[in-house]
Amino acid sequence: MIPQISQAPGLVQRVLDFLAALKQSGFNGDTATSYADRLTMATDNSIYQLLPDAVVFPRSTADVALIARLADEERFKALTFSPRGGGTGTNGQALNTGIVVDMSRYMNRILDINVEQGWVRVEAGVIKDQLNQYLRPFGYFFAPELSTSNRATLGGMINTDASGQGSLVYGKTSDHVLGLRAVLLGGDMIDTRVMPTPLAETIAQEDTPEGRIYHTVLNRCREQRALILEKFPKLNRFLTGYDLRHVLSDDLQTFDLTRILTGAEGTLAFITEARLDITPLPKVRRLVNVKYDSFDSALRN
Repeated sequence: MIPQISQAPGLVQRVLDFLAALKQSGFNGDTATSYADRLTMATDNSIYQLLPDAVVFPRSTADVALIARLADEERFKALTFSPRGGGTGTNGQALNTGIVVDMSRYMNRILDINVEQGWVRVEAGVIKDQLNQYLRPFGYFFAPELSTSNRATLGGMINTDASGQGSLVYGKTSDHVLGLRAVLLGGDMIDTRVMPTPLAETIAQEDTPEGRIYHTVLNRCREQRALILEKFPKLNRFLTGYDLRHVLSDDLQTFDLTRILTGAEGTLAFITEARLDITPLPKVRRLVNVKYDSFDSALRN
């Protein structure tokens, strides 16, 4: 009996056409379609496996905008895209049978820091430990803790509202994001931040993709405020549905579109940059060992 030779799934012509159009449009990053390259992106930290048709590695926000602009053309609307960071997600969020957009290869620069105001600006592919190593000489660190900090990217942390050990003290990622730069389908770019609600109302009147987004989000969150407060579950993290609860402040005087993007798992836009607050390094660390008489009592506590 002659053994069967395993063959990699073939490439979709529309994907090849997209990659060719991307290069012709001035894309500066890399593209990959070999079976080996695709296979490396077929798994993450979950139990799932999906073989993508291709992988693209943008070098800048401009490259991501090119991807989004082409993706919105009628001939390519059947394609699907997933942003990917370190692949540390446990629910398969970064997996896709279409095109994976890997932010970690090139978009890993720390762009700016303001120690006096307590913030740092980074690209989405910066790894958490990389950022904290950079911040240590300044006496600061990026506070949200997680066990995969030596490979998890800031973009991934933002998209999943990551948190772990220390979250009771320092909170989760969404508590430390001051603003985001994101690319919408079609290639338009938005910069988010906390702003007075009247300013958000002004932007909402503009006949632009950003204006229409502000109009929809502002009106829905304000008109449905009572229902959101009553019905939305009191979640510790905001990756299960969108964080409509915190788009408007409790007194309705400020508006922050950042809260909807944080925890959205890449479903609304490509996040390419973030402005994050930084926390002074603790002067001492202590470990408290709490003992229980049984596993059940530990769980109940």
